[in-house]
Amino acid sequence: MPLLGRGVLAIWHTITPEGEPEYWRWHDREHIPERVGVPGFLRGRRYRSLERSLDYLDLYEVEDPETLRGAPYLARLNDPTPWTRRMVPHFLDTLRVGYRVAASTGRGQGGVLLTLQLAAADGAGPRLAALAAGLAAVEGVTGVVSVHVLEATPEVTSIATEEKRLRGPGDRDRNPVEPWCLLVEAGDASVLGELRAGPLAPSALRDHDAELRTAGAYQLQISIDPERGDPKWR
Repeated sequence: MPLLGRGVLAIWHTITPEGEPEYWRWHDREHIPERVGVPGFLRGRRYRSLERSLDYLDLYEVEDPETLRGAPYLARLNDPTPWTRRMVPHFLDTLRVGYRVAASTGRGQGGVLLTLQLAAADGAGPRLAALAAGLAAVEGVTGVVSVHVLEATPEVTSIATEEKRLRGPGDRDRNPVEPWCLLVEAGDASVLGELRAGPLAPSALRDHDAELRTAGAYQLQISIDPERGDPKWR
């Protein structure tokens, strides 16, 4: 289905080996429920990398990119729970980016997700019309259930907070953010390989004025919306 709001928060990160078992419990039972309880947060998901051990993607759908620098959310970021204070130092190589939803189409959530961070092939920036035109080929692949084009709005996630201070080494937020991110949801990991060899291969993306910078394949672990995010469940 199309994304629920006009904004997205994506957090790519690694977890320390010793922190991973507790990370699942904390994220499932406290952290995502807490986040989807913030006004403007519509759904939270966690994905585990299919390619790299200990790598994760946390994905939140929000009403608008401005939600990510609104007072209710910043209050949570600056007053972490004791459990959050214990867990966030286990986050390594974190890249946290706010996005505006430029295009979103589909029929549901897929069990696997492909993320592609895109830069400009010509230095001027990929044209949204060209990227959107390329979605038809992606949507036509059997097994693809949703496709989303995101435009980076790094200004909404660049604010210094207590949670950011607590992160482990390798914070990537200080680096320039690629201007576009493409998310493709599918039903099976084999579909992602087909896409990367076909309509989303680097040469095909260049035909749409986009240069592939990084890509990742992920498996969905959990999805929580506000109605199911009871923070009292431990």
